[in-house]
Amino acid sequence: MAEARALFAGLGGAGVEMVAVAYLDPNRRLLGMRHVAGGRDQVAVSIRRIAADALTFDAVGVVMAHNHPSGDATPSARDLAFTRALAAGLRTLEVVLLDHLVIAGERVTSLRAMGVV
Repeated sequence: MAEARALFAGLGGAGVEMVAVAYLDPNRRLLGMRHVAGGRDQVAVSIRRIAADALTFDAVGVVMAHNHPSGDATPSARDLAFTRALAAGLRTLEVVLLDHLVIAGERVTSLRAMGVV
């Protein structure tokens, strides 16, 4: 978790909602990342795009993070639903969603730790 927090630390201070996705090899080494900027309280990223990137990088693991500029690191119902759908979609490609982090300033919520992933 400490490595993931460090990898996504830059999201904490962003004034707009952003998503970052890290693609990992079998040894959990970083193969590549994608960042998507959104608006004040929302960002659109598709499961299809994440899956395509995972295949392009030949990744076996994915860690996703996004920020909440509001300062509240509590995942929304939409965050939870997207995470469940993403994990299921990636599983069909033999890719594991290792975690989805919600970052708000210095606070980080792990959806894996919550049992969502």
